[in-house]
Amino acid sequence: MQKLIYKLHTVFFALAILFMVNTMKAEGIISTTVVGKGQPMILIHGMSCSADVWNEVTEHYKNDYEIHLVTLKGFGNKESVESEHFLKEVRDELIDYVKTNELRNSILMGHSMGGFLSLWAASEAPDLFAKIISVDGIPYFPAIQMPGLTPERAQNMAQQMQANMKNVSEDAFAQQQNMIISGMIATPEKRAEVVEMGINSNRTVTTQAYGEMYTTDIRSEMSKVKTPVLVLGAWAAYEQYGSTKQAVENNYKSQCKDIKNVKVAVADEAYHFIFYDEPKWFFNQVDSFLASK
Repeated sequence: MQKLIYKLHTVFFALAILFMVNTMKAEGIISTTVVGKGQPMILIHGMSCSADVWNEVTEHYKNDYEIHLVTLKGFGNKESVESEHFLKEVRDELIDYVKTNELRNSILMGHSMGGFLSLWAASEAPDLFAKIISVDGIPYFPAIQMPGLTPERAQNMAQQMQANMKNVSEDAFAQQQNMIISGMIATPEKRAEVVEMGINSNRTVTTQAYGEMYTTDIRSEMSKVKTPVLVLGAWAAYEQYGSTKQAVENNYKSQCKDIKNVKVAVADEAYHFIFYDEPKWFFNQVDSFLASK
């Protein structure tokens, strides 16, 4: 009888632990929506966006791939998150998601911050992904506009930006979003939806993530990446500041030089949201990369 009671206690304890683990995972930062069937393709949105930015991409690939649309808490929604290092936790949850769901031969595609996270996940788990696609996301994005910048030097800058983003009124914040997005999307009719995503985001969460993007440099981690990588860049928005396509392309290649198998391509006319501004070029690049061995 005592042995039976002991066994029952052991079973109940194991079930309790399993429940706790599942509860912890359910309360993590990422959640997903799955569309289509085929080889897994995980899509990660960028700063202050929701998974809806991938609507056209999902439509293009859903008949051939199983699309896993990642949503982050606080992005395009008002959910709150308490995390000592938000981006690192998202990276780890992405890796855990792929392992837990046994997503073999999976493709990881991210835009902007999502591209940065994709590269980081590939360096942390070199054998986990089949291919990485980073859409205007690089190992240390502030250095594109400020060559020579380091996370240490960027610390004060990031804190000032965070304070400004947190403390402005709702009206002023909406105006900021309109101004920022007009410099990120060249196609006017695509701007309003992305502006709305930013307004609907949790400012505390996105502000933390924004600051961490300035103080997290993963260039030294890129030599660990074994997976084939496609990096798509954009330069046209920087032309007004005297930049050239060649200069931007050289900068991207410099940041990605330690990746063993990488292709860098820069769009001609697109701003930051390349899949909105140059969809034909974008899909040609991605389709070709997916078809390559």
